[in-house]
Amino acid sequence: MSIRALGKQSLIYGIGHMMARLITFLLLPLYTHSFTQEEYGALSLAYAFMGFALILYRYGMDTALMKYSVQTSGQERTKHITVIIISQLITSVIFTAILYVSRFTIASWVLGTNRPDWMAFLAIILFLDSLWNLPLLILRSEEKAVPFIGFSLLNVVTTMVLNILFVVHWGYGIEGVFKANILASGIVFILSLPILIQRIQLHAFNKKVFNKILHFALPFLPAGLFTMVMELSDRYLLEWLLGTADVGLYSAGKKMGMLGLTVVMGFNMGWTPYFLKRGKEEGAKIEFAKVATLFLGVMGYISVLVSVWVPEIMRLSVAGKTLIGSEFWDCEPVVSTILIGYFFFGTYVLQLPGVYMKEITNWVPIFRIMGAGTLIVSSLYLIPAFGLIGAAYGVVLAFIAMSSAIYFKTHSLYPVRYNWRGIVFPVVFLAGIQAGIDGTWPKLAVSLLFPLLWYAIAITDQEKDGLLRLLR
Repeated sequence: MSIRALGKQSLIYGIGHMMARLITFLLLPLYTHSFTQEEYGALSLAYAFMGFALILYRYGMDTALMKYSVQTSGQERTKHITVIIISQLITSVIFTAILYVSRFTIASWVLGTNRPDWMAFLAIILFLDSLWNLPLLILRSEEKAVPFIGFSLLNVVTTMVLNILFVVHWGYGIEGVFKANILASGIVFILSLPILIQRIQLHAFNKKVFNKILHFALPFLPAGLFTMVMELSDRYLLEWLLGTADVGLYSAGKKMGMLGLTVVMGFNMGWTPYFLKRGKEEGAKIEFAKVATLFLGVMGYISVLVSVWVPEIMRLSVAGKTLIGSEFWDCEPVVSTILIGYFFFGTYVLQLPGVYMKEITNWVPIFRIMGAGTLIVSSLYLIPAFGLIGAAYGVVLAFIAMSSAIYFKTHSLYPVRYNWRGIVFPVVFLAGIQAGIDGTWPKLAVSLLFPLLWYAIAITDQEKDGLLRLLR
């Protein structure tokens, strides 16, 4: 696979991933106009819990499915897929049953309010979400972009329509959000089920293969848990230190800033199979360095555009209403800061080839622990000192810690000669605009200056040639 092919794959699967993530952005206007800050804060805590729980539900099996779907073929591939699917089905039933039985005990702790009925809804959503993601991973491993995007689009449209029906038209409130998610996830799961059925053979389940897969997958469980700590603990710390209303306000800003995460994860969908196939070939490290420069340039530019224009985006009038409810406009500074954090997450993802090529995946949890620990420790100081924006600062520091840790571990084992100008330039530019830019013309000037200066001074002549070939 060439860099051009990587760009094509990242674009295709990035679009699919962005469609799935589009729910987050499309529902934000609906929620900010329908719920108070406290109500949205409670809903944000529910989604935070689901993100954390899904890591337990998957326990690294999603990563294993991607690896063995790409690197095996024929009967061996069928055997590996069968083991993973059956294992996921059995454990998802067990986890959901445990969650349902314990709903009266854990509801207040998880949601900040004593609603065991909401926990029952969450248990069902988690069961369905843990399973319908599997056929999409298979489609991705087989590079079947059209059905992949089709299911992603179906998920977006169904979730959006059902949320409008349950929340706006029928007035079910937060309960309506859960019911809409259950129906949407159920529809996608049922329609994608044939993909799983066609690729498994029950008699192919093999204990030896299961043990091998489990040995590969389990190190990703703590890594995933610490990733979720990084993604979600800021909201629980805010709830503890400031209150549920502040969680709602912060979550609105973080949702908009998560456009950066969407870009990184969309890129990673093409990046992972690319470096798995290319990593041991001649010239791979040179290509990886070029990819890093080009991706971080794109990531930096998107972050700059959103940061500069976020006030106008929030106040954009749609059908007589602003895109984001006025009660949530004070979250603007959170958006630009969170985008810097996800930029550094991008630098972490770009360094993963060294981990896989040298087979040191046991270090992944350590990198994540460093990020999670940095987030918690820094947030305990920064939130009382700076309020909402302190939580966002903690996110930035956490991703810097992760990226630095993986660099110091891998640069001697699998050295890649990065173009440091191409990496530092977006960072300096993003830091420079944090003070704020007022006025349409200055904002337009900044929007135009970034790509011009990046092309002129940040990238090498070789990278310029590669970029031009990529665009042809």
